[in-house]
Amino acid sequence: MLRDLLTSLLTPCSPFVRRMGYLGEAIETRGRSRRNAVAWKPHLDNTRKFVLSCAEKCLNRDRAIILGSGLLLDVPLTELAAMFREVVLMDVVCLPEARKRIGQYTNVGFIEHDVTGIAEVLFQNGQRGLPGLPEPKQDLSADIKDGSLVVSLNILSQLWVVPRVYASQWLRGPDEYAVDEWCGNTVTSHYAALRSLSCDVCLVADHAFVKRDTTGNVISQGSTVYGLELPRPDASWTWNIAPIDEGSRSFSKELVVGAWHFR
Repeated sequence: MLRDLLTSLLTPCSPFVRRMGYLGEAIETRGRSRRNAVAWKPHLDNTRKFVLSCAEKCLNRDRAIILGSGLLLDVPLTELAAMFREVVLMDVVCLPEARKRIGQYTNVGFIEHDVTGIAEVLFQNGQRGLPGLPEPKQDLSADIKDGSLVVSLNILSQLWVVPRVYASQWLRGPDEYAVDEWCGNTVTSHYAALRSLSCDVCLVADHAFVKRDTTGNVISQGSTVYGLELPRPDASWTWNIAPIDEGSRSFSKELVVGAWHFR
């Protein structure tokens, strides 16, 4: 608890990042990753391995851009820093321990960046009592200028999570159906923006969940990307994100993860 409090106080970030809950979510994710280190390891290993496989296929190794660098758990940072002239990490927040690790490399930098383009506008609308749900960003070309490899790293299913909670709490006007549609558009827009890029693109994302009871039987399942239709992945695996007792004593939660390399 004390460490989390200190992290919250010491992490530099924009006001909307802190007040919307992005910082708190990053700190909570750090705790979950430590409690479930064994269960998460195969997913993190598979992610790093796939990202490296995409990097090795790049003919141009000038600039690698990671969208959703997070805690760096799934980023093969040492290898990428050795392969590319520059590595740019982007996310809405970067905890102090991640910043410390980034500082060990002369060609790696971090940029606070909301890939959807909706968070700060949504925050301002909420503070002003405005009902508007901002349109998600349709074009990433300005954000990833001169990128040789762009990696969207385990964020496709997460882009709507914090904004949805904030919109539900602070905005008056949009009904649940409108918010659902908006969240789905946020996911679709990011995927479409990735596919429109002319450089190598690596996408790693969960796209479905499975909940199991204590005997292993499936009790519920569904999409984590609002039903977005994705092509057959180049690689796929299961992420045991929440074993029994992580959030519930009666069921566990798995995520079906896909990985794609678009050239």
